[in-house]
Amino acid sequence: MSHFLPTTLAEARALGWDSLDIILVSGDAYIDHPSFGSALIGRYLEAHGFKVGIIPQPDWRQPESLTVLGQPNLFFCVSAGNIDSLVNNYTADKKPRRTDMYSPGNESGRRPDRASIVYTSLLKSLYKNVPVALGGVEASLRRFVHYDYWDDKPRRSLLLDSKADLLLYGMSEKATLYLAEQLRAGVRWADVPQPPNSTKAYKTLDAVPPARLLLPPAERALQDKTAFAGHFALYFREGRKKKPRTIVEPYPGRYLVTSPPDNLTGKEVDALFFLPFARAPHPRYKDTPIPAYDFVRFSTITHRGCFGGCAFCAISQHQGRQIISRSEESILQELRTIICRDKDFKGTVFDLGGPTANMYGMYCKSGKECQKNSCLYPEICVNLQTSHARQKALLSRARKIPGVKKVLLNSGIRYDLALLDAEYMEMLFAHHVGGQLSLAPEHICENVLQVMGKPGYKLYVKFLNKFLAFNKEHGLKQYIVPYFISAHPGCTLRDALQLALYLHEHHLQLEQVQNFTPTPMTAATTMYYTGLDPFTLKPVHVPRGEERAFQKALLQPHLPKNYRQVAKALKLLNRADLLPALTGDGH
Repeated sequence: MSHFLPTTLAEARALGWDSLDIILVSGDAYIDHPSFGSALIGRYLEAHGFKVGIIPQPDWRQPESLTVLGQPNLFFCVSAGNIDSLVNNYTADKKPRRTDMYSPGNESGRRPDRASIVYTSLLKSLYKNVPVALGGVEASLRRFVHYDYWDDKPRRSLLLDSKADLLLYGMSEKATLYLAEQLRAGVRWADVPQPPNSTKAYKTLDAVPPARLLLPPAERALQDKTAFAGHFALYFREGRKKKPRTIVEPYPGRYLVTSPPDNLTGKEVDALFFLPFARAPHPRYKDTPIPAYDFVRFSTITHRGCFGGCAFCAISQHQGRQIISRSEESILQELRTIICRDKDFKGTVFDLGGPTANMYGMYCKSGKECQKNSCLYPEICVNLQTSHARQKALLSRARKIPGVKKVLLNSGIRYDLALLDAEYMEMLFAHHVGGQLSLAPEHICENVLQVMGKPGYKLYVKFLNKFLAFNKEHGLKQYIVPYFISAHPGCTLRDALQLALYLHEHHLQLEQVQNFTPTPMTAATTMYYTGLDPFTLKPVHVPRGEERAFQKALLQPHLPKNYRQVAKALKLLNRADLLPALTGDGH
């Protein structure tokens, strides 16, 4: 088995290393697997000759927990983990979560709120002259002025609030390697040219290339909601381009400069999955399970990026809108590796996917620049190559690998794309549904779907009918599990009732409902904060306070704990007559 990246000096010395070049600090437990950012960056740097260690989930109440690997020769790299620390620590109702799937034993409380800031502050106090670079989702999606739901106010770039030396955003393997190689070559930190995928502070604009987008002053966006909405629209649309410019965000006395991304090619992404990962949690956790590992243990990632552009999602802001697909051979070889190495594999591959499984192999055919919010809404773009040929070939070959009994697509599909290919749908229904197929129509009201940037509800019904017809024809007992969001901007209480009546009519009782959570760098979050569509500046209804609770309760009226809220909501709508039917008259 491959060695793990060292988490203590004793482990480093066992590898023959007296010191480390780069130390990664992470809010997640250390699982040495390519699905986890710190492990992936660590292995990538190690493959290029750097001695890398990782401090997973240091106890921020005990600063010495950040000294277990000593001082790095080059720099620290800090990540809050695979999820923003506040999203990880709190529910949509701002209540502390009782679990943490990225921690041993699913135990909550192992990472601080605003982990990027806390870890950086501690490192700066312990190692005053060692540079700190931020990375990961938390840093990536807070690189500009952003609204913070937990503070209920806009905040500056995380680079300023953390006092880190550099912020790395998105899929930043190349940027981190560039930084490391410059420092290894003896270049002083202050003299290292700004890498791609990064945000850096400058006192003047002398060093910034002229091909740039100069945003209005950040202070204006921090003080005025209309200015905030316009600010978001500018950097969002620039980021949608195939070749975005450098973006400059002015603050008093300095300029934050965000360089364009330089992402890996498909071939380079292929290579990542064959770095010497142990593909297991670090032995320090002994037999304590880490739930996040179970999700990826018998799965693999087929591509990066998403061109969907849903208003509530920030994937394209982090991974980009261009799909970077791995080769079939690379994916199949990884599956064979999993089967050979993991004695617990029972024949089911839980997922072959990415942000959306059936975007694999798709791309834009146009060579022109485009700033559309979505390639799929309000209709599928004519420049989008939507063939499922590559995924069909991949799935067919994956099913034939000796030892594989079933290949599932648990990362979900876009049913508007699937409807373009009848053969793909038949293959999906026949071979790749594990009893239940999860889909995300999100709502049924067209006015709400328009704000979300989701396809019309009729397309969902069309897909559902084909699914049901296939099952009937072949005698299969398979079900679709629909996901809906409550209290999304644009959704009124009457819209929520309409969805509740639909669920009642179709005898659907939802086990889980996602109450909209305003997370940084999404269009929907900008709507939540400002009450405006950032692209048109037209007013948008925003459910707040008790209405958020009402909307969620209406989607689960069968739960006794929701009875009073359902009753109050129906009374407000002058539809108290519906209470017995929706609740089963039980409380």
